[in-house]
Amino acid sequence: MENKRSRGITFWGWAYIISGIIGLLGLIDPQPAIYTFGMSMFAVSVALCVVDLICGVFILKLNETARKTAILLSIIGIIFVPISLKLFLGHPTLREGMAKHSAERRQWITEHYKPEHQQKALADFEKTEAMSEKMVPIVFIVFGAVLPLLLAVIPIYFFTRPKVKEQFK
Repeated sequence: MENKRSRGITFWGWAYIISGIIGLLGLIDPQPAIYTFGMSMFAVSVALCVVDLICGVFILKLNETARKTAILLSIIGIIFVPISLKLFLGHPTLREGMAKHSAERRQWITEHYKPEHQQKALADFEKTEAMSEKMVPIVFIVFGAVLPLLLAVIPIYFFTRPKVKEQFK
């Protein structure tokens, strides 16, 4: 007789399938990812997406090996968070983009503000830019580290619960 799986297992099975498919969509135009993270990280990412997809299918079939693989994939995800964050934050395009935006904004202020208001507008822009230099890394850390870490820890917690383990036996 076949075990009936819980809604949580169904959710995580489909979550792994969908995340695998979304990750494989990166194969359509791989150049941005290769440019940002490098060819080796891109290849590892594609391999992990294939494993996610296969793991999701077998989670839905209540395969014990798939449960263990899901835990392993989450641990690998935790390991890759600081690596990918360092590669992304250290990428020259990020700094170049911010510098380009700053220069364009200064140019716009000098072209569109009257001379008597330009100094105040430029001073306000400098304050805003100083604040954004502090805030941008925080935003990247929250969305690039905290969120992915939570998304990696939750499956570990879920798949190691005794009630869930019992369904895979």
